[in-house]
Amino acid sequence: MRIKFLLPVLLLLPLTIFAQEKSSHAWGDRLLLGVHYGFEEDFVGVRDNQYEVAHFAGAKAGVSITKQLYAGIQARFIKARNFETPTQNFYMAGIWARYYALHPAQKASSNRFGLFLESGFMLGNYAFENRNTVEYAFQRPGSWYIPAILGAELRVWSGLTLEGSFNFFYNNGGSWNDQGIAYPSLGLNWHW
Repeated sequence: MRIKFLLPVLLLLPLTIFAQEKSSHAWGDRLLLGVHYGFEEDFVGVRDNQYEVAHFAGAKAGVSITKQLYAGIQARFIKARNFETPTQNFYMAGIWARYYALHPAQKASSNRFGLFLESGFMLGNYAFENRNTVEYAFQRPGSWYIPAILGAELRVWSGLTLEGSFNFFYNNGGSWNDQGIAYPSLGLNWHW
């Protein structure tokens, strides 16, 4: 399973280096490395009575396809629990593509603010079921996820940006009410 995600990195890295040296096109012109942290909490009635909590930590790496479009690989580590279950660890990994309506870190740009849309496809072992409006997380290897992310970036230094986004995940073919994941996140990106 890990080889499936390592292989694209090994293939894309030499192509990116070659593209930077030999071409004036946008393919491989920029590398994007990013991390983010998201948090989701819900409760019924009083906060300490019936609750659910999930923490999402993610990392991604990608290259520019055009000046406004990036693609690459990503992974997320998830810690989830509720009022009856202990903390459990889960993961997701897969591919992503991001389109910038406004790019905050292009060469010779005075624009410090950016807006983006992102999607992709991920596989992992995180699943849950709703019982009386509370999520009970469990491992289900082979679970799939389709993310839809809307975000903004603010350039804080040369190629470093601060990112805020809303993350929505449709997963496992169920209804959005039963299987959807949504959480806000903050992160950092390095555009190199």
